Amino acid sequence: MAHSTEWKGSYYDGRSVIPQHVTISVNPVGLSVRLADGTTRLWTYQELRQTQGRYSGEEVRFERGTGIGETLVIPSGNILLAIHEHGGSHARHFHHPGARRTRVYLTVLAALGCIPIVYGIFTWGIPSLAQPITAAIPLSWEIQLGQFVQQEVTTGKPVCNNPKLLHAVEAILTALTDPIDPLPYGFQVTVVDSPIINAMAAPGGYVMIFRGLLQDTASPEEFAAVLAHEIQHVLLRHTMHLIVRHVSMAFVIAALSGDASGMVSYALQAAQTLQTLSYSRDAENQADEQGFQLLQKAGINPEGMLTFFAKLEKEQAPDGVLRYLSTHPATQDRLAHLRLLLPSAATTYRTFPFQSEWSDITTHCEAPLKAPS
Repeated sequence: MAHSTEWKGSYYDGRSVIPQHVTISVNPVGLSVRLADGTTRLWTYQELRQTQGRYSGEEVRFERGTGIGETLVIPSGNILLAIHEHGGSHARHFHHPGARRTRVYLTVLAALGCIPIVYGIFTWGIPSLAQPITAAIPLSWEIQLGQFVQQEVTTGKPVCNNPKLLHAVEAILTALTDPIDPLPYGFQVTVVDSPIINAMAAPGGYVMIFRGLLQDTASPEEFAAVLAHEIQHVLLRHTMHLIVRHVSMAFVIAALSGDASGMVSYALQAAQTLQTLSYSRDAENQADEQGFQLLQKAGINPEGMLTFFAKLEKEQAPDGVLRYLSTHPATQDRLAHLRLLLPSAATTYRTFPFQSEWSDITTHCEAPLKAPS
């Protein structure tokens, strides 16, 4: 039976999480991939790895290159039949759907026997082992994941580019990271131009602050408090721990082995987890305490942490705008604990050059238009 030789799919170039729509043609030596601009690239069968598509109804995924390589995703599994029909011996290392039926009954029986085991692993195994698993994940893999999570979260959203605002944010970030020795991550802060009151720390040192939260801070000290808290979530690896507890087994195996071949899909899982789940009370208390101490080491008045979190507790915002408390639950107990950390003796703290301009700086997200020459 002859099968179609042309298929629609998505192409990821390994640098961006944004897919390109492509047309894929099957031929005896490989796959011809036609991009939207009309250019065609040949992916030979020898250089391809099939990383998905062994089960009925599952998308087929091919990857090539090392690290975060290029990826093709084809919705229809029938492309595998066409590849075996036209590729012959060159295609033997790919899954053959025609052999699936001969194994289906054994697979069903095996699956029935594995259900209690798999359920136990996901219910008790991974959550209980999340801490040691997180500690074993290579930092290089975590940093790559964070980069892709940052891209996933900010894709399609404008970011603030006002030089004065970015300079102020960078100055506060530098003040906070200078006392950290050793500094395992190169922290980066992106300010997303959105009215949502939220902040998010991705693995590897990538922090996203939403304009709504930035404009809700009354001073550099309040913003520094939020940033110090998020920095501690990264340093204490709370973000990775939260992700590991709620993602697939494939993600965990890839993380432990340092395999970055499926990074795009792992970043999507991680981004969804960070945007929908909240940190534990212990994690929040740790980030509070360590963030508070970091503010003191940086010479920044830590009282900004109390004033900002207390303000969030009292604020009334339209539905969907005040999201920070959904992932960072603030409680009266936390605020009371922070008050106990305040030094009893009078202390002199640093002031930033832009201290008096803070309200004006945070109001302007976009760079000012240049006057016509």
